[in-house]
Amino acid sequence: MTADVRPFTEAAEGTGPSELDYRGPQGWATVVHRAHLGSFTLVGAEDTRPVRDFEPGHCRTQEPRTWTYRVGLSGPQRLRIETAERWSISVTPLEQDEPEDGGVLCRRGIGNQTVELAGREPPGAAILEFTKVECAHPTSLFLRLRAFDDEAFWQVGDHDRARFLFGHDTPAIWSTTGRVEVGNAVGCEWRLRVLPLSAARPVDGTTTRGTGPEVLVHTGEPAALALWSLADAGNDSTVDSAVEVRIESRRYKVTLFSDHHHPRHGGILGLGPGPTLLQTGGRGGWDLRVTPLDAVRTFDAGITGTGGEVLRYTGPPVTARVVTRSWHTWSGMVTVRTLTPQLVWQDWVNTKGGLPGRLRGESLNLLPGTLLAISGPPDGSGWQIRIGSGIGIGHGLARRRRSR
Repeated sequence: MTADVRPFTEAAEGTGPSELDYRGPQGWATVVHRAHLGSFTLVGAEDTRPVRDFEPGHCRTQEPRTWTYRVGLSGPQRLRIETAERWSISVTPLEQDEPEDGGVLCRRGIGNQTVELAGREPPGAAILEFTKVECAHPTSLFLRLRAFDDEAFWQVGDHDRARFLFGHDTPAIWSTTGRVEVGNAVGCEWRLRVLPLSAARPVDGTTTRGTGPEVLVHTGEPAALALWSLADAGNDSTVDSAVEVRIESRRYKVTLFSDHHHPRHGGILGLGPGPTLLQTGGRGGWDLRVTPLDAVRTFDAGITGTGGEVLRYTGPPVTARVVTRSWHTWSGMVTVRTLTPQLVWQDWVNTKGGLPGRLRGESLNLLPGTLLAISGPPDGSGWQIRIGSGIGIGHGLARRRRSR
């Protein structure tokens, strides 16, 4: 290996092992290797090997042959050619895009980088959109957003595009500045944009389908939400995907998880004030299915279920009891939130899993028309709402007064 370091900005050529100091902007390098033997190794930033070609010695030919490689350079860096005959490198810088769709930032890059987010006017929530332009090979790419002491980790994976909601329901100054780290992106060209919430995808009709991380908005009438996972596109139908959706409104937040084609219910949209924002995520495809609140399952006596669900109680005033059907302490927890028919939040009950939850449960006051948003045990063991015969709210209050 030669001890001389050769600087270059646009092009370089040579013979045999060399060490190069690239001083140009980020871009794509075209590497041409002209040799009798197809053995070529190029080491780049972070000691990665964007090119590592090996051909046994018995494959040597009398006449030279040509190999061409395409290598992404994230900016100035040291390059090292370890194995080669005659070679040449020429670099084409990236072209930068202008912001569009009302966005305030648009940045193209190659490889691992950290991008500074500038302030926005007015400050507030926004959408961070990441798009893969070109990747030499599949990569488990991720984004890490840092703003003051807050940190969010977002998995992009092998998705070509991902959108993330940030700066929502936090102090406004948190969303006016920050840094986005792009990781596991060696050999990948990407585009990063900051878009206003008006660019969120609307939840249309009863079913909305998509793949991977996406930001959606619901502006219609209040409704119940169910999440379905789908098999990854292009894979065998037996391969399932784990997905999630997070509901974000000013007074109500809940996350639904789904895998193995088992739907998860229990979310409510349109409680306001303002639109309901949704953040999806996970490895594969998803379906969001919306049901009007007047079409959800009703009950006027005891009822059981598995997983999350939205119900409406149609019986007389009563004190019910929420019981878990799980033996597992933490994974068996059941959460029930109630709303009046006018969509005003009332009780919030958590029933622990395990034996105490199975035997004792937690009491819950129900009135005619009460809506229940239930988050069932993640272990799939289910829950039960028990209603005692003849023990209503008014009856219980009268009995307590007589006992004084």
